[in-house]
Amino acid sequence: MPSSRPSTSRPSKQPVAAEQPSDDDRAHHRTVVRRFVSKLVTDRTLVDDLVQETFARAHESRARFRGDASVPTWLCAIAYNVVRDHYRSTARTPDTVSEPEALERATSDDDIEDTLLQTEMSSCIGEFVTRLPSPQSDVVALHDMADFSHREIAAALNISAENSRVLLHRGRRALRRLFESECRLSFGTDSIPCERR
Repeated sequence: MPSSRPSTSRPSKQPVAAEQPSDDDRAHHRTVVRRFVSKLVTDRTLVDDLVQETFARAHESRARFRGDASVPTWLCAIAYNVVRDHYRSTARTPDTVSEPEALERATSDDDIEDTLLQTEMSSCIGEFVTRLPSPQSDVVALHDMADFSHREIAAALNISAENSRVLLHRGRRALRRLFESECRLSFGTDSIPCERR
């Protein structure tokens, strides 16, 4: 006798045939991915290499794109995996910005110091985020570094929006524990606010 209960399984979405993006769309996607990767990696050459690898992987897997998430969300999820794979394969901390690059961006001594400090902190945070367990690391990076909504994250990672919120909370808590165990924090002083132990 058939069950009267409705099925609770989600129907699996089939890959969607992707339209050819316009030049404007491609430029926008490249900008979004580059900005996202730049939040995790500060070496410009490495950023360019990782962005290129992101688009190569996206091209290889385009047939599996189901359309659950927007194309930029899908690309940033791929980019995050590329960055994480890079750090894991090299087993080193992220590169910090070189002094000449900081000098190019800064106009005064205060700007130079702030730029160097900000890039060093961003690089350190990026490394710690990649050390979180997946999918916590994915959710923290997509939410806090790429400004994606929980709905977009849910679509990109094939989880519920509520699960995204829980993973973000747990990921931030784990990130805080990493900072507490591996850094000396001293905000509100004139010294460097964070130094590795």
